[in-house]
Amino acid sequence: MNKILVVEDSKNIITVLKICLSNAGYEVKVVSNGVDAVDLTFDWNPDLILLDIKIPKMNGFLVCETLKKDESTSNIPILMLSAIAEEENIKKAYDLGADDYIIKPIEPSKLLDKIKGYL
Repeated sequence: MNKILVVEDSKNIITVLKICLSNAGYEVKVVSNGVDAVDLTFDWNPDLILLDIKIPKMNGFLVCETLKKDESTSNIPILMLSAIAEEENIKKAYDLGADDYIIKPIEPSKLLDKIKGYL
């Protein structure tokens, strides 16, 4: 079973993602801030990370950069999941090593298709 780490601070989005991903057969863990995201990534070694940008303690850009610079986590696909559709933020995410940038809201079926492409 593939493991997905969801890093999101919106309870509504967390609920939808947990149901969607669990029903699709993924093992899901959720954290709501960047520090916990980095810690859990090293402890749990997920197969993929869905990462919001605007999260407390350490924003998604810094989480992405931290994980992509570390040899033990650099190969984990990171899909940025954000309501921010500005080209500057999209470019920054890719420059820091994000594998994809998904603009919220997104239909669950489309998100699952994207995830399958990375696993």
